[in-house]
Amino acid sequence: MDDDALALHARFRALPGSEQIASPFAIGMLRQWLWTRAPRRILEVGGGIGALSWVIADYLTYLCGYAEAVSVEDDPWCREQWERNLAPWLRRPILFDKVPAYEFYDLVVLDGSQMPPDGWACLAPRASVFVEGNRRGQRAELRAFLGAAKRPFAETPARPPDRTKGIWLLLTEPSWWERACFAANRIEQWGRDVPARVHGRPVGKRCA
Repeated sequence: MDDDALALHARFRALPGSEQIASPFAIGMLRQWLWTRAPRRILEVGGGIGALSWVIADYLTYLCGYAEAVSVEDDPWCREQWERNLAPWLRRPILFDKVPAYEFYDLVVLDGSQMPPDGWACLAPRASVFVEGNRRGQRAELRAFLGAAKRPFAETPARPPDRTKGIWLLLTEPSWWERACFAANRIEQWGRDVPARVHGRPVGKRCA
């Protein structure tokens, strides 16, 4: 497990409202995905108290103005905590209470319910979506939107070694190589799930 991700999770775990924060695995995977894809425009849906926003703010700081981000959180209490927790960063996402209309993003970080069903029009060409947890209903809406728009995509889960709650990654307009990599990873992930299920361990669920 990424030591930096563990430290950041521990930091936010000690704060008010931490019951639903992202796991250390999700924090580490988001950091990795940001540097793999190098998005210039980022939308975070569900800022909460700011754990994943902190990872995005760190990325923005290193990019020194070459990237920008928007975080959406509609709960007033969470917005107050978010502002307080992200105060150390000079470069950080701009906080909104709903998804801005007529904007396009290279990466959407989905960690809340604020994305309207038709909001997926915000995805730029070859955009990716990072889904914290499962969010089956929202992923179904996303797939339906992309299908109706005739936009090809590939998706795959990723879970920690204990097979508990992980993430999903979706990439629009993937190359043949990206499709192959996603398919191979999906088969590998499912193969690792089987022994966990046989031994009665929870798969894709939050630790107790």
